[in-house]
Amino acid sequence: MTQRVDEGRRRLLALVAGAPVLGVALAACGSDPRPKAAPGPRATLDADVKLRWRAVHAEQALLALHAATVAAHPDLAERLQPLTAHHDEHLAALRDDGPLPYGAGDGAPAAAAEVAGDPEAALAAVADAERAAADACVVASLAAAGPRLAAMLASVAASEAGHGVVLA
Repeated sequence: MTQRVDEGRRRLLALVAGAPVLGVALAACGSDPRPKAAPGPRATLDADVKLRWRAVHAEQALLALHAATVAAHPDLAERLQPLTAHHDEHLAALRDDGPLPYGAGDGAPAAAAEVAGDPEAALAAVADAERAAADACVVASLAAAGPRLAAMLASVAASEAGHGVVLA
């Protein structure tokens, strides 16, 4: 019976990934305890900590792509700034939800992103990255054991899907 409830909840969260307002509202729901403390061997980490760790690195990669795009095309700064602010908020929320394993600290560098020379192509690449990140967050929200993390990831997925649409 519990498994059916969990599957229903996950389906619902996948549906709200397209509705940012509902995803944010659901993020406040759930009373699951915070995940096990990290550090330790990755194999022994709680599955939700691993999902959160991957989400943190995905947000860092998107932030690096935004920064590289703005550095290469300063005229895109005004258009990307609000979206970059959303990623900063996502990153803070993911980090604030409990300890993370090594390599996910505040100073963890993201890989340098390559940016197309044409501003339109660069913007299209950012939109593609946003959509891919949204898809990954939907999958992660379905895999999350705790409803709190599932809702947070669904909310991030909804935001990133919206970014992809805004930039298209």
